[in-house]
Parts: sequence; structure tokens; C-alpha cells
Amino acid sequence: MDRRLFAFDEWASYALYALLDPEDPNAPVRMTMTEFLETLGFVREISSFLGGYETFASDDYQTGVASLHRLYSAELERLDYWDVKKPGQKGRPKRRLVEFKGRFLISYSLIYPKGVTEADLLPPEEREDINVTKNYIPDAPPIWKAKNRPRPESIEYRIHPDLVRGLTAEDPNIGFTYMPFKIFELRREFGRNPTATRVLIWVMRQAKNAMTRDLDGLVKELRLDPEHKKYMKNQVIKSFEKLQKSGVIFTFQVNTDNTSGKTELSFVKSKDWYLANPEDNQTTERVEDDG
Repeated sequence: MDRRLFAFDEWASYALYALLDPEDPNAPVRMTMTEFLETLGFVREISSFLGGYETFASDDYQTGVASLHRLYSAELERLDYWDVKKPGQKGRPKRRLVEFKGRFLISYSLIYPKGVTEADLLPPEEREDINVTKNYIPDAPPIWKAKNRPRPESIEYRIHPDLVRGLTAEDPNIGFTYMPFKIFELRREFGRNPTATRVLIWVMRQAKNAMTRDLDGLVKELRLDPEHKKYMKNQVIKSFEKLQKSGVIFTFQVNTDNTSGKTELSFVKSKDWYLANPEDNQTTERVEDDG
């Protein structure tokens, strides 16, 4: 991501991808502020876990707006090799060097209650540019907000079509992403459970399809409360039960050695949630606690 974007912005962009209409991914997406903030709440849990610290202040609304401003204003640059099909090309795509320059969001609108004039149509004295990036992105486009008007009730946005084609594999495209955007479909189930969210993200980050992990070591790695380790281990196990019920993992087992008292947790990801190379599907990796 661009240096002017934060870890939270990256995960917010994944959420915006996940909210696209699968039947028409290039269509503008409109959602209420409530839905937007619920999504951001889940993003907060994810970005906080990955970064190891809180990635934004407690005012979710202002933080969410600022994130959208950055995704709308900052020009992204990406130089990488992708499997690309040229228009009309037959057969498999070929590996090519691709340079992408553009903004993540190509449009972003604040939607006001019925009867309120859109801010873009108001005279200069009745509106203000609220794009928070204008102080450090000289060419940041204006985002107009009406003065002395009700707070917007919803937002509408469009993602750059080249990036959308990278997700849908429509030709021509710049490749695809391995990020499991459908993870945001689980936000209502996991969003109010920080421990389950952390376990979910940890599982998604593992490169192996099957894995065995020392439970004490996993509690430590997830940075759960060390003063209540027994309780947290039970919460991790319950989280894996939740993952299995949601279809993220196919199966899991918890085994305790009666002699040493050491507990290991093994799991296998479901096919639809496994993102690594197919030849790795049956590989099992045992990771020991490093102390």
C-alpha cells in the first residue's frame, strides 16, 4: 500500500472489496453509516491484531471517513509480475510485468436524507471541503460536506475498475489477489468476539492447509491475557468450534499428553478457505512453543 496509507486503510480496502455486488462488481456500492461503522468495527479488530497496537482513535466515524479520504486521494503505485491475458488472447494467461498507478476509490459520495441538497450542488459559502488528506496530498480531490446540515445517512463508493477486474479475473486484468475477502462475510458472527476474531485472522494467515500447534504457545502468540491462561485456552478452543461451524476449517482436534500435560491443537482448513498452492494441501506443520 502507499506510504500515506495506514494498516487500517489496507484492511478497510479489503472490506470495501467484500461489499461489492458479485453480480455487478463495477457498480457503485451504497451502505448506511450504521453498516459502514459495523464493518469498521471488525476492521479495527483485524488491524489491531496484525499491527500489535490500536491503529486509530476511538472516534470510529471520523476514523472511517479519514480512511475513505486516503483511499480516494492517495495514488497507488504497484510494479509486479502478474498472469495477464491480452484482449482476444486464447489459452492460458502469460506472466507479464505490470505497472499500476491509480487511486483505490475513483468516486466517493456522502448521501444525505431525502430533501437535503447534495453538498456538491451547493454554493461555496454553504459547503466545505472535508478531505483530511489535502494537507499532505497536494492534488487531493475535494470531498464536499454541507455546512449546518444533518450528518450523512449513508455513503456510496466505486473501486477502480482495473482493481475490480483483478478480483473478478475479467480480461484484461492485472492478476488476482489471494486475500480472502469473504472473511468480511463473517463480521456479524465474529465482530463482537475479539478472541474469536484473533483466532480467525491467525488461521487465515497460516500458509499450510493443516497444522498442529501447542495450545500454550498459541495463546502467547495471540497475545491473550497471560494472567488467565486456562480461561484463554478454553476461549481459543471455543473459537475453533466457531470456525468449524462457520465452515472456515474442516476439522480440528485437541489432544493432551497425560504425562507432560502438554496440549496440542490440530486443524485442517476447509477447501474454500485455503489460499496457498494446491501441492501444499496435505502438508502438516508442527510448531513448538519457543518458550
